[in-house]
Amino acid sequence: MLEFSLQEKRFILFLLTTFLIGCAVTYYRQIHGDAELAAWREEQLLLSQQISSLTAAPEVEAEIPATAGTQQNLVSLKQRLVAKLDLNSATAEELATLDRIGPALAARIISYREEHGPFRTIDQLQQVKGIGPKTFSRIKERIEVD
Repeated sequence: MLEFSLQEKRFILFLLTTFLIGCAVTYYRQIHGDAELAAWREEQLLLSQQISSLTAAPEVEAEIPATAGTQQNLVSLKQRLVAKLDLNSATAEELATLDRIGPALAARIISYREEHGPFRTIDQLQQVKGIGPKTFSRIKERIEVD
């Protein structure tokens, strides 16, 4: 049938040993896993499911039990994810919630707004140093000018 050289046999034995050790470690973690880590994972999974349900169906907000301010945080997170930011009235913290916009770039946007007056179009945002076409294309759906 199949004839393997000594080097190939050793490599196959190495792979099988590694596989068996991996299986043993996985089994051990399932049986004797860290309880705090498991609880944290379950909490994160629950939060992500709640966020998904909030963005999918707004009427679900009342059905989510309020646990330690979680409902209010989820509602405010939903509002930040769904609502468009007005470039002329947004604070630095609000601007920093945009993709690829950190605190420094948010401060530059505000200083540009103070120096040149209110934004007339969202395209004018590209004149701020640090906001190029790629960054603008990622955030243009979340911004507006009133």
